Amino acid sequence: MLASLWFVPEDGLLWCATPRSARVAQRLAEDPRCAFEVAEETAPYRGVRGQGRATLHDDRGAEILEHLIARYLEDPGCDFARWLRGRAADETAIAVAPARLLSWDFGERMGGASAGAGRSRP
Repeated sequence: MLASLWFVPEDGLLWCATPRSARVAQRLAEDPRCAFEVAEETAPYRGVRGQGRATLHDDRGAEILEHLIARYLEDPGCDFARWLRGRAADETAIAVAPARLLSWDFGERMGGASAGAGRSRP
C-alpha cells in the first residue's frame, strides 16, 4: 500500500493525521511496519527514505491535524482547512519512528540545478 500523507517532525518522529476509518490507519493497526520517503518535488532532487514503525494516537489526531494545516496551507482559514477541521473528531495521529534511513542528493549530478529551491518542506 502506498499513501501520500502530510507530515510534521517532532522529537525524532514523523507525525501524520488521517481519519480513523482510513485504510492506511487500519493497515498500520494490523502491522506497524512501514516505509516512507520525504523528497524534493523539483530539481535538484534530494531526500530521505527509510523504514520504521508506526503507532496510532487517537488522542492527538485533532492536534496533529492543526500542525499539518499550519505547515501546508498558506491560508489556515480557507475552505479546505475548514473542511479538514470539520472532520477533526474522527482523526487519528500516526507517529512514525524511523529505524533505517537512506538519503540522496542529485544536486551535483544535475549541475547544481536549483529550480524551485526552497519550495519543498522535507
